[in-house]
Amino acid sequence: MQKNGMLFGFIALILLCGAFASYLLRSKIILAFFLLFGCVSLGMFLVFGFQSIVGILSSRQAKYSANVAASVLALCGIAVIINLLVVTKFDKAVDLTTDKWYTLSGQTLGILQKLDQEVKVSAFFSSNPQSETEKRQYDQAKDLLAMYHRQSSKVKIEFVDSYVQVKKVEEYGIRAHGTTVFEANGKKERVTVIDEQKFTSAILKVTRAEEKKVYFLIGHGEKSTDNFDPMKGYHRVGDALENQGYLVENLSLSTQKKVPKDCTALVIAAPKSAFIGHEVNAVRRYLNHGGKLLLMLDPMIEAETNPNQPLIDLIASWGVQINNDYVLVLDPRFFYVLGGPSAPVVMDFEFHPIMRFQELPIIFQDVRSLTLQPKNAIKNVKISALTKISDQISVEGSWGETKQKNWQLAKYNVGEDTSPPLLMAVAVEEEDGVRIVVIGDSDFTSNLFLSSTGGGDFFLNSVNWLTLEEDLISISPIDPRSHSLRKMTANEVIFVQLMSIFLIPTFVFLTGVIVWWRRR
Repeated sequence: MQKNGMLFGFIALILLCGAFASYLLRSKIILAFFLLFGCVSLGMFLVFGFQSIVGILSSRQAKYSANVAASVLALCGIAVIINLLVVTKFDKAVDLTTDKWYTLSGQTLGILQKLDQEVKVSAFFSSNPQSETEKRQYDQAKDLLAMYHRQSSKVKIEFVDSYVQVKKVEEYGIRAHGTTVFEANGKKERVTVIDEQKFTSAILKVTRAEEKKVYFLIGHGEKSTDNFDPMKGYHRVGDALENQGYLVENLSLSTQKKVPKDCTALVIAAPKSAFIGHEVNAVRRYLNHGGKLLLMLDPMIEAETNPNQPLIDLIASWGVQINNDYVLVLDPRFFYVLGGPSAPVVMDFEFHPIMRFQELPIIFQDVRSLTLQPKNAIKNVKISALTKISDQISVEGSWGETKQKNWQLAKYNVGEDTSPPLLMAVAVEEEDGVRIVVIGDSDFTSNLFLSSTGGGDFFLNSVNWLTLEEDLISISPIDPRSHSLRKMTANEVIFVQLMSIFLIPTFVFLTGVIVWWRRR
């Protein structure tokens, strides 16, 4: 009788589990079946197995099980208390995502760690969002600003309900919902998008004692920040510099006789026409007084006269020889498919502050090679290589071509062409403060390649090194990528639900019943 009672109990338990699974799967007919027979089996269990239940509850095994359950509950309680203490006392977060979506960039962390003054942040969002868009914006801003505050207590954050606190909205001149205002040193910077680069740039702008200006030389066909052309324009370069807190202006030495005193760094990007005498002298005087120069010169092996020769001669006096060639790489592993062998992909970076966080490869489009000649420098300088062609390529697989513009017909000629090692970017540093970066190409950071390759990081880090902003040299903030999975079909959904909710638990339970039945 007691055995039958226990059997009915097991059957009832299985049927009731099936009923629960049916309820979750919204199957009314199956639910009714399991529920009916489950209740019948439960009633039979209570009738035939009552004495067994009483015996089990009063047995030594039951007492032991109760002690085990009490111990488990105590451990759970202790774990809960510890977690509460950790959460309240240690406000830290761990980012376990593959792409580190919830981690600030090294650039931002460096700035926050050295922040020596309070930055007030007023975020104008509704505490009661009226739409899904507003709610998403509010959550994003709250999470991002919380990361800033965790890294620096100097960042004071206040959320202002833009629909309720109308007086404060008018005081700050807020015209768009979702505006974040950064304040320090009596300066205010408004940001209307939720973006780490924008937020960090705003902090830089309000905390810097002096504004740093980057001038782009124009008047000789140089690449311009006003140009939107994918390959020839630098519009996105200008935006990227402004996002890091720089002021960007154009400079024409045909109208000005000297480089302005407020020039923090001068950029000369691939001039096509010749410099006249006083223009080169203006650049020379600027360097002699501790100037900072980023010089990018494209190859011109077919030109009868080299319009860049005055600049080449100027840089030679600082120990850098700019060769009249262009680098060819025949190994398809190391060149850009769409550009061919004249578009090397550089993945080997030398040890230098500019390159310390460079991870993405740099794609050059027709690039000159450079040669270090420190003995020819007019002053005692330190010259460092930045990029080079991979050591895995032989002399016959890569060289600096000096004669043949068509790479399909080009062949390495000993004594005429430039042999490895092939350097394409170098940095010069002098004791009096002069800093120069020379690059044999200008297309690597054009609008097309700025963010799609490592060219943008390389350019920005070069400017940051020139302007003594080494703390800004870092990998750009993470660009979240989609990792969406294929959507399951209706049958697949039902199968997963049955397996996880009913079949697997039932199998485990029946296995336990069989083991118990054999050991009883």
